[in-house]
Amino acid sequence: MRSLKHESLWIGIIYFLSLLGIALWVRDIPNQPDPFTTIQQLIEVSTMGDPASFATAAIDIAQNGWISSSNNWIFNLWPPGFVLLEASIIKLLGPSVPIILVLQILATVLFSIVLVLLYDLLRTCLKRKVIAFTLPLLIFSFPVARVFLLQPKGITLGESFAIGFFLLSILLVYRSVVRSSLRYAVYAGLCLALSAYFRSQFEILLLSLTGWGILLVIAIQLTRLRNSIESKFVKPSIKTIIIVLFIAHATTFPWRAYHWIYEGSPAWVYTSSLTFRNSVMTSSYLESIQGGWIVAGGGNLVCRIDPSTCGDTAHAKKLFVKTFITHPIEWYTLKFDVIGKYWFSSVRNWGNVSVESTSMDMVTNGLLLIVLVTLVTLVFTRKVRLHGSWVLLIWFNASLFSAYMLIFTVAQFEVRYFYFPKIAGIFMAIIVTCLYFRPMKTQVHISND
Repeated sequence: MRSLKHESLWIGIIYFLSLLGIALWVRDIPNQPDPFTTIQQLIEVSTMGDPASFATAAIDIAQNGWISSSNNWIFNLWPPGFVLLEASIIKLLGPSVPIILVLQILATVLFSIVLVLLYDLLRTCLKRKVIAFTLPLLIFSFPVARVFLLQPKGITLGESFAIGFFLLSILLVYRSVVRSSLRYAVYAGLCLALSAYFRSQFEILLLSLTGWGILLVIAIQLTRLRNSIESKFVKPSIKTIIIVLFIAHATTFPWRAYHWIYEGSPAWVYTSSLTFRNSVMTSSYLESIQGGWIVAGGGNLVCRIDPSTCGDTAHAKKLFVKTFITHPIEWYTLKFDVIGKYWFSSVRNWGNVSVESTSMDMVTNGLLLIVLVTLVTLVFTRKVRLHGSWVLLIWFNASLFSAYMLIFTVAQFEVRYFYFPKIAGIFMAIIVTCLYFRPMKTQVHISND
């Protein structure tokens, strides 16, 4: 055991140095912020609204102890995790700290842990350790992962940490079963909650995991699904799902309580009101207020499908639901008409598709699409279904697909909304492919350790 820990430590150091090199010296897109930019300079140089808003709130909290009423709108649109992280860095290291550099180092540490745990999983499936070591780095062979997770422009959005904690939760859930220890389920629940605290869409993923988790537990107990799972894995899987969800919801409760007390609703964020409002706006109006990216991404479908609804912001939510229910084919037709250009977009785009894709962008994104199709195919093969962790794979993958189906149905497309599904597809495909070639044979009995 000591030798394994020693090996993991050295593997982790190599991963850390590799990822730090990518963070500091690799630039897949031009005109990124300088890593030595201070928090105040970040506000001035940021070409996107989110990083400037996060930095503004972080300075406010570092100086005053909590966000002031003039900036409270920021916490209505985004959860507090990334802002509090930036505020803590300022408080500990001072306002002149190179904020981007510190964030890059912290993200590198987080993803080094992710890769070590992934390596630990892969070496149980693969005979050659060199392959098990190399495969996790395959994630960062794609520009989308390098840019979005480690490089300066991506790191200022905070989603690196949400993604890192989410991937960590997947690996800890797996480890909870194979290592016969519920404490890993507790850690997984904490990581799942932290991902939601850093970016709001991960709260939707948590809700999706909750719904699918309940359905799976019921299905295992009452249907023939129980017979397709090796008996020794049934109880461990059920216990792990229940504990992860309980811990995650308990950890996210304080932010819901905060919003309930001060805003009158336990909603995680309040961006849905903007989504509904934009849905009934005319294209000409949105373009006149620099909202052309909303039109291009299919964000005002209610008005476009039913012109009689245009401008009726007082009933926007009701009209949104009614229009979608009565015109689903037209709704999805408009969505699918533009989804291709967002999936195959260059990583130089973040919101609207303004930079034309190169042939290499088309090849890379085409490969990522093949990875997703392969993932879905392998999950339902007999070799993977016979594996003890199959229920967990179904749980995470079904939750991911259904959550993003909801997000892409309701919200306008933005190029960066597709970045995490691409990264998660690579990550899950590596795991599923590994399990396909070597189904787990080790008996598992979960304990209270």
